[in-house]
Amino acid sequence: MIFTKKADDAIEQLREIVRNERIAIGLSQKEFSEFIGIKYPTYRNFEQKGTITLKNFLIVLSGLNKYEDFEKFMDGFEFKSGSSHSRAVKKKNDHIEHFEPIIKPSQKKIALDKEIFGSEAFYSVENGHVYDVSKFIKIMLKNYNDRTLMLLLKYFGEKRLKPYVLQERDIGLLKKFNKHVKYMKEKLHAR
Repeated sequence: MIFTKKADDAIEQLREIVRNERIAIGLSQKEFSEFIGIKYPTYRNFEQKGTITLKNFLIVLSGLNKYEDFEKFMDGFEFKSGSSHSRAVKKKNDHIEHFEPIIKPSQKKIALDKEIFGSEAFYSVENGHVYDVSKFIKIMLKNYNDRTLMLLLKYFGEKRLKPYVLQERDIGLLKKFNKHVKYMKEKLHAR
């Protein structure tokens, strides 16, 4: 009974946390379910009743940019390799799961290079103008297309770019972003 009570409490907490995160990014249940790629009744059922498959819950976490936190949770388990005879922990670093951005996360400023980023969004400033990275990303996202999304991913990486994409509250942008991330990861795995 104590495990059931703990599970029920955890589910209630998760429902509330996920709901609050969804509301914070300004999406309805239906919009959010479309963004993450699960059926609306499935997601609605999770928020209302707390029932969802583990696979769909992991999709929800990914959509909220919280999957890395789940991976940290998984790293806390001692026996992950399937062999209960070994106390050695195998990391998932045997293959690349993300791509390294050109601009390091610690870099806060970027100099404009119109040959790379184009001049459409930057027609009124000189080449070499220095921007805060956050302002630069926001400008690029306001005028996004497939090319600019790929450039932003290449230069800033998925982790750094995703919060800005979510702030735009544009389902089309979110879907394109996810499509490009998937494409880049498939290219990495194909190597």
